[in-house]
Amino acid sequence: MNPDPQFFVGVNLPWLQYGCDFGANPWQPDGGVARPERRERLAEVFGRLADRGLTVVRWFMLCDGRAGVRFADDGSVAGLDECFWRDLEAGVEEAGRHRLSLVFTLFDFRWWRRRRWIEGARCGGHRHATSSTARRDALLERVVGPILSRCGQEPAIIAWDIVNEPEWVTPGYGTVNPIAGMRSSAMREFIGECASRVHQQTRHLATVGLASWRGLKLVKGLGLDIYQVHWYDRRDRRAPLDAPIAEGLDRPLWLGEYPTTGSNRTVDEILDTARHAGYAGALAWSAEAGDRWSDLDRFQERQ
Repeated sequence: MNPDPQFFVGVNLPWLQYGCDFGANPWQPDGGVARPERRERLAEVFGRLADRGLTVVRWFMLCDGRAGVRFADDGSVAGLDECFWRDLEAGVEEAGRHRLSLVFTLFDFRWWRRRRWIEGARCGGHRHATSSTARRDALLERVVGPILSRCGQEPAIIAWDIVNEPEWVTPGYGTVNPIAGMRSSAMREFIGECASRVHQQTRHLATVGLASWRGLKLVKGLGLDIYQVHWYDRRDRRAPLDAPIAEGLDRPLWLGEYPTTGSNRTVDEILDTARHAGYAGALAWSAEAGDRWSDLDRFQERQ
């Protein structure tokens, strides 16, 4: 897959079903990927990725909080449900069986977006879970910490991606609505505390999947091991892919997402540009998202 040993090529899974791979909710009271039929599908997907020579897989975990996380009446986090742990064990075991290395994305920016109820499941609207020091501490102690502690020595995991594209809920970076997310100072504090826990409780790396390199200011100085940015054509005017930004960074840089279809550039052109710009690796979007930027078959044909 990759003739340059200094530049890895991986893939975003990023989920079998958004927000439902780990834990229970009204849609799936028996949980996610540990259920026999869901695990069978996961094994098929992982096998297909391994057969194509892909070894690094980015996988979303808690997403917008629609499954797996228990909440108190006041909006603070109470903990993780029992199904979550079974699903996590099954997912990590399946990755190890296929010799895949996982980058787990803990939270999606939709965690902070406006609350929606879909068929009895609350999706997003968890801004209050990080709105104060006490509530952030509860989230760290009851969710983030236990996950990292359980997985801290797991060889199938190489990194923890703390928040996917936090700019979209951080005023001054991607949203102009001050009540749509967290202040930049609070987001930085949360990311920094999560990164510290990754280092204290695991042997893995810490990263954050930024929407573009224009968001790097949000995460610099927080102790991340890897910087990670995403690229799609619509962002190229303000954050061009060929900008040699990696040369001025104090950490390696990953291209955490890029389109495998729907782009004006071929996959080969995107990867060549990323190599020349100084990126350390790239993760294609995507194996299973099923959106208009995903075409893994086309991606494979171009390699």
